[in-house]
Amino acid sequence: MSDYRKGDLGSSILPQSRRSFLKTMAATGLSSATLVGLSSVLPAQALAQDGVPAGTLTFGNAEPPTANYWDPAAGFGLVDEQVASLVHDTLLSHDEAGTLQPSLATEWELKSPTVVALTLRSDAKFHDGTPVTAEDVKASIDRLGAGSLAQAMVVTPGISVNVTSPTAIEVVSPTAFGVVLSALGFVKILPKANIDAPDNFKSGALGSGPYKFVSYTGNDVTLEANPDYWGGAPRIKTVTFRYIEDAQARINALLSGQVDILSRVSSDDLDRVQGNDEFHTVNISPPAQIVAIYQHNGPLGDLKLRQAMAHAIDREGIAKSIMGGYNPVPSSSLPTNSPFYTPLEPKFEYDVEKAKALLAESAYPDGVTLRMSTSTLVPHQIEIDQIIAASLQQIGIKVEIERLEVGAFRSSYNTYDINLNTLATFTGDPDFLLGFYTSDLGEAVFHYNDETYNELHAAQRAATPDVRPAAVTAAAQYLWDNQATLYLADEVWYFIVNQRVEGYTRVPLIGEPMVAKASVTT
Repeated sequence: MSDYRKGDLGSSILPQSRRSFLKTMAATGLSSATLVGLSSVLPAQALAQDGVPAGTLTFGNAEPPTANYWDPAAGFGLVDEQVASLVHDTLLSHDEAGTLQPSLATEWELKSPTVVALTLRSDAKFHDGTPVTAEDVKASIDRLGAGSLAQAMVVTPGISVNVTSPTAIEVVSPTAFGVVLSALGFVKILPKANIDAPDNFKSGALGSGPYKFVSYTGNDVTLEANPDYWGGAPRIKTVTFRYIEDAQARINALLSGQVDILSRVSSDDLDRVQGNDEFHTVNISPPAQIVAIYQHNGPLGDLKLRQAMAHAIDREGIAKSIMGGYNPVPSSSLPTNSPFYTPLEPKFEYDVEKAKALLAESAYPDGVTLRMSTSTLVPHQIEIDQIIAASLQQIGIKVEIERLEVGAFRSSYNTYDINLNTLATFTGDPDFLLGFYTSDLGEAVFHYNDETYNELHAAQRAATPDVRPAAVTAAAQYLWDNQATLYLADEVWYFIVNQRVEGYTRVPLIGEPMVAKASVTT
């Protein structure tokens, strides 16, 4: 294992990008415990004290929204989902443990492998005062089933809604769709009027959730409490998501009280507040992983070359020395906190001589030059990219690194051979991560399209609960054996929270739906 703190490697840049991938995500799992749901669980939101929301909560983020276009089905970024999770409702919701709970749907029942029946609440209203109807639900789901939007990857093609009464619907899939309930816990319900007139998404987000969209100005997205929310008014009046690109500026903003919560912090940030009783940390994290994304339309289409790179990079050393030991290193194409995670063989352990031998067997026995882009999205991204470049140099692979601003990185990542990024499941299920490598999405993100893998992915998606773990493992094993990309480490999401924020917690997903339960002292 190497100690990369000794400074004997190069200098540079790094990126992360979830936004770029944001074009495609997936659906989540179904277990026997979730086959039938009832409305016996209270809504997640709690009433504001004296019924009047008060105070301001400001998040410090390392990334801005992906676009000034507020259709949640068109994006997959961190801030996109933070906003969407508070402005919009879903049919089902998740609690802190990730268990599905009622939301706009008060009851649900899996009638067959292809049909879910749901009962809708009748007291929900959009922020413009119009009621949320079964026709709004149908419009929101049917358009994802049509397959043209980014979040269509969350559902199965052709999924649609039958309205059986003003408060009763059936969600129908053309084939068995074992992760349908998790998908229904993620898909946002929008006004049919906006879906019919999509230019409305340019003026802001309109939903039925506990917070209303106010503005996107400069680096701030601002929301305001919805006092008429069906689940009760939230406690905090104003919530702001602030983009601060520079890591040092972010931690300074927290320490000086300019922001209340830092999202997805680095080990350095955690060290800065250790022992400081003005702050605490929250690490309820979605299954997430740091990967070095490969483009398969160039040299990295060569299997032996990819396997050589896996052995040339000391993942354990990077996780210990650069990430401070906070992120486990998986032996799989899935993160260790993913449902159905299973350690796989071979380990692809750090072994320079084995890496050289594999390179000699590849189509590039004399080495190759790769282009890498980098930015500031992933914690420690620049340091890690430098180490990857230096590690590959020792087996004869040259890496040319180009540093980009976050926005440019997001829009161009798949034009470079390799770049660091983060993949996280928006639904909590591994289907979402495995879905990145399929068909059109695999082409867009990795220039990768493997029919054998497509069949494995489809099999785990359609599998019944009793055989799904094995089906997920089979798909993960195929990606791992082929080292479809470099699976560097988990990314455990740590948030640093000012003690003035009370009752703040998270669900193991991307968004912040539990913010409505928090309060702040002034």
